[in-house]
Amino acid sequence: MDFFNELQKFLAGQGFGRVKTSGGTILWMKEETHLVKLVEVVPEVLPGQDRQPVEQQEETIRRLENQVMIRYGKKADRLTLMLFRGMPGERVIDEIGPFENIWCVDQSSGNLLLYEHQRSDFYGMREPLEQFLEHMKQKEKSENLKEWQRMFQPVNTALVVINILVFILLSLLGDVTDAEFMADHGAMVWSGVVEQGEVYRLFTSMFLHFGADHLLQNMLILLLVGSRLERITGRMRYLGIYLGAGIVSSVASLFFTLAREPYSVSAGASGAIFGVMGGLLFLILKDVFQKRRHRIREIGLVGMMFMIVGALSYGFSTTGVDNAAHVGGLIAGFVFTGLLMVKK
Repeated sequence: MDFFNELQKFLAGQGFGRVKTSGGTILWMKEETHLVKLVEVVPEVLPGQDRQPVEQQEETIRRLENQVMIRYGKKADRLTLMLFRGMPGERVIDEIGPFENIWCVDQSSGNLLLYEHQRSDFYGMREPLEQFLEHMKQKEKSENLKEWQRMFQPVNTALVVINILVFILLSLLGDVTDAEFMADHGAMVWSGVVEQGEVYRLFTSMFLHFGADHLLQNMLILLLVGSRLERITGRMRYLGIYLGAGIVSSVASLFFTLAREPYSVSAGASGAIFGVMGGLLFLILKDVFQKRRHRIREIGLVGMMFMIVGALSYGFSTTGVDNAAHVGGLIAGFVFTGLLMVKK
C-alpha cells in the first residue's frame, strides 16, 4: 500500500487537480469563483536524505502562490501537508511553529498533527482528511494481517515445525553442535552413505541443524521465501520441489564436499531453501520472457537476485559452509519448478 499515491487519489476525489511545477514541488489546485485553493504535499524524507528547511520551503511555495494568483486573477489560499513516518522531531516542530498553514501527517499512526499556531481547518477539509487517515490505518492493519496469514502456508509451515521439533528432540538427547552426535542421528557422512549404504541420510540430514543459530537463520528465510513459492505452485508441487531440491543438494554435498573431506559432517535445510529460491527465480524469469508482471511484483527480480547472490557470496567467503549443497539445491529447485510449472 502506497500512502502517497492514496493521498493523491484522495485529493483528486476532493476536486483538486495536480499542477505542473518545476523544482519538484507537489501542488494540487481547486479553482472556485473568487478563490483558488492550493494543497502542497511534502513527502516523507527517505533514509540518507536531508529535509529542506521549512523557511526555505515556504519561500518556494509562496512564489508559486503568487504565480497562481497572477495567472488566475484570484486570491490563493494554501495548505501544506508534510508527511512523516512517526512524530516529527522537535527541531522540525520548532521550524513549523510560525507557519499556520502547515499540517503534519503521521503515516504510521494515521494521525493528523496540529500544533499551537496551526489553523484548525481548511475549508472543511479537516474532517474528510481525518476520515481518510483512519481508513488508511484500518486498511494497513488489514493488509498486515493478510500478509502475516499468507506467510503461514500449510506445507511450508509444517516443514518449519518439523525442523523445530527435530531440533528440540535432539537437543534433549545430546549436543546438537557436536559433529559425532549429529552423525549418529542422521547427518551426512561419507562413510555412512557410501561405505555402509545409509542412503536415508540424504533425506534425514535436511532436517538437522548445528545449533540454534543455524536453525533460526534457516527457518526465518524458509518462512519468507517458502510461503511465496507454495502460494504460486500449490501444496503438492511445492513439497516436491522442496524435498527434491533438498535430496539433490545432499547428493551434491556428498560428491563435491564430503568426497574431498570424508571425515566432515553435513546437515541443514539450506540446500532445500536454495531450491525454493531457484524455484522463485524460474517463475520470475518465466514472467519476464512472457512479458507478464504479476509474479515480478509478487516476488521481485532484483530482491531475489540480491538474496541469492548475497547468500552464495556469504557461503564462499565463510568457512564451514557447504557451498556444493547450496548450488546443487539452487539448480535443482530451478529445474524442478520448470518441469512442474512450465505450462502454468
